[in-house]
Amino acid sequence: MKISLPYGNEMVGMEVPDQCFIGMIDPPEAQPAGDPERMILDAIEHPIGGPKLEDIVTPDKRIAVIVDDGSRPTPISTILPVLLDQLIRCGARRERIKIVIALGSHRYMTEDEMRERVGEEIYQTYPVVNSEFRDPEKLVYIGDTEEGAPLMATSSVMDADLRIGVGNLVPHPVMGWGGGGKIIFPGVAGEDTVSYFHLKASLYDENMFGLSTTPIRDMMEGWVKLIGLDFIINTILTPELKLCRVVAGDYVAAHREGVKIGKQVLGSKVTEKADVVIVSSHPADQDFWQSPKAMYGAEPALKGDRGGTMIMISPNYEGIGPHPEYPEYMARDDGDAIVRACIAGEAIPGDRLAIAVGNSMSKMRRRRKLVVVGDGVTGEQMSACGCKYYPLSALQQAIDDAVAEYEGCRVAAMSGGAEAFLYDEGESI
Repeated sequence: MKISLPYGNEMVGMEVPDQCFIGMIDPPEAQPAGDPERMILDAIEHPIGGPKLEDIVTPDKRIAVIVDDGSRPTPISTILPVLLDQLIRCGARRERIKIVIALGSHRYMTEDEMRERVGEEIYQTYPVVNSEFRDPEKLVYIGDTEEGAPLMATSSVMDADLRIGVGNLVPHPVMGWGGGGKIIFPGVAGEDTVSYFHLKASLYDENMFGLSTTPIRDMMEGWVKLIGLDFIINTILTPELKLCRVVAGDYVAAHREGVKIGKQVLGSKVTEKADVVIVSSHPADQDFWQSPKAMYGAEPALKGDRGGTMIMISPNYEGIGPHPEYPEYMARDDGDAIVRACIAGEAIPGDRLAIAVGNSMSKMRRRRKLVVVGDGVTGEQMSACGCKYYPLSALQQAIDDAVAEYEGCRVAAMSGGAEAFLYDEGESI
């Protein structure tokens, strides 16, 4: 059986023995919005679980419109003109509005990238700034975690009177789904606060990708109340990244309604479990910090709670990503002890975010055999992570080798694992 999967902006072909192939586990075709701007406006005018913009916007209020960064496919340049027009119509003053790029702990976006993200006209009209996560002079203390660790957020958001978050709803390894209050925590939080989220999540030995809520999301939403998120706009895109649906309103109520829609749009039914699943990282192709989301998305296609092989195809354009210590902790088996020491405030050397995410991925590595195919990372880097590696030119060999390991091997494939929601036959979504 000849199949093809995305590799960045290209398609790559491969063959799977006919007797082995279960089929493609991809969502059914979703209808994109015929009039995206009208759909966005309709969502804004009919918020879920909260007040309308006209009820919370006044001329004297300083407004921070917080948008996700370039690692996400959210159509920010389509949403912002509609949103900003509505804010002005409701009485907001243009000079009191700013746009903040929520980086979490991702690299700072360049001016050209920010211009492309928001659109040229908006970039020239409104201040557009990256959130801050490292410079203590640009962070504001919010409160403490239950262990006494300080919660910090960027001052560019904290000095606003009204906060509006714009993001996209897709499954997420820690939060279950993206969107909602995540635009605040960890979106505009300090690096240590971002790390704390991931440290706590890494102590769970389960795949939380696609859960309606998780303990970490529940914790986060409680923290968001400390500073306030007044309104959200969250999109649901088709697998082809076209706008499909939009929800707006309260950061919890609108989010949960959006998750229900997201499961329908991005959901794929698993009718038979596989020994081997071949998955593209599309659209999380930026680096090996983002692309393993595809592994979380694909894992439910495998048999049992342990065993099986995931072959991830990814260009990883920016290599291993922004946390070079990450492979070391992905390869370790003693990460829980290190993580608990970090949470307790012990002086553990190293990048805590790399420790946290590495610990989460180390558990997946111990559950499943991980194979990475692509030219953006090296065999040495993947070996350091505990993954088997093949260059793109050896993709077919990677598949042949994996199939040969299982008697009567069953193989499934996925075109975009990083934004997939898999559910079992008979499971209610």
